[in-house]
Amino acid sequence: MGTVRLPFEEVEACLCQVLAGRGCPEKKAEKVAHEMARNSLEGVYTHGINRFARLIRNIDEGIVRPGAEPEVTVRMGAMEQVDGHLGLGITNAWFAMEEAVKLAKSYGIGLVALRNTNHWMRAATYGYQACDEGMAAVCFTNTMPNMPTWGAVDSRIGNNPLVFAFPRREGHLITDMAMSQFSYGALELARLQGRQMAIDAGFDTAGNLTRDPDSVIKSQRILPTGYWKGAALSFMLDIFAGVLSDGNTVSEVGRLAGDEHGVSQVFIAVDYRNLVTQEAAERIVEGAVKDLLASEKAQGTDRIIYTGQLTLECRADNLKNGIPVDEGVWSGILSLL
Repeated sequence: MGTVRLPFEEVEACLCQVLAGRGCPEKKAEKVAHEMARNSLEGVYTHGINRFARLIRNIDEGIVRPGAEPEVTVRMGAMEQVDGHLGLGITNAWFAMEEAVKLAKSYGIGLVALRNTNHWMRAATYGYQACDEGMAAVCFTNTMPNMPTWGAVDSRIGNNPLVFAFPRREGHLITDMAMSQFSYGALELARLQGRQMAIDAGFDTAGNLTRDPDSVIKSQRILPTGYWKGAALSFMLDIFAGVLSDGNTVSEVGRLAGDEHGVSQVFIAVDYRNLVTQEAAERIVEGAVKDLLASEKAQGTDRIIYTGQLTLECRADNLKNGIPVDEGVWSGILSLL
């Protein structure tokens, strides 16, 4: 099978229809369908259309409870704790960042820790959400055990995605990164496309470093970003998420039966305008971006980009030409109707 290009509206409507057929409340179905279609529209195919069938399978298995509502269990000044009751990861996370933004408007900073939730799909979504409200943001999540700590063979830490976001008129600055050199989603996409990774992605079953995505997926030994540094950062993000939310750590998520669920997340919104004028912030940001783009290119480098830049370009292309979708993946989604 090859690839087809589909209009955003067609993809969104189809996903929404499938969710509604699984008992998902209308507003939640619309939100999840919109964000997952948007993920693919903006080039994050691994957490958009390509992951949708897995979400539906998790709903069918009872791991994701589409009707569940997040509940604020603790309020203390600029901090809140929320129980997600195993609801949809996207709507739970959106609620949590929305709460963090509200707190930041009152206190200058807001922190919301969320427990008992599910995969939030594209981590950058919640950075963009805060930026659209004029806020800077930091957010992170833990995962099931899917990465060995440095020097180990068995997986006991997660690739725990981390987001930094800062608003900018010409395009928000967004860093969305897993604590592994490549996420499993990126490996699965490369395997689907029949290509190797650009650099070492992990170890094969014999313990050799490899760029072959299939070998890494089989061994479950992905490579931490920065080797021991990524492993250490993964562990500390897990500790913060688990403790602040009074929820599960990676090891506890791993003991739950079935696919990944019951994860813990943290959302921080910062109204930096309490510390610096908007004009000064824009001057600082634009100066840094301009200096970065003036970097001397290394041999083989076509262009220098700032973090988040390619998202705007991919969105424009896919709006014009349609979202590229693997025919097999789309056929599988249509079969869910």
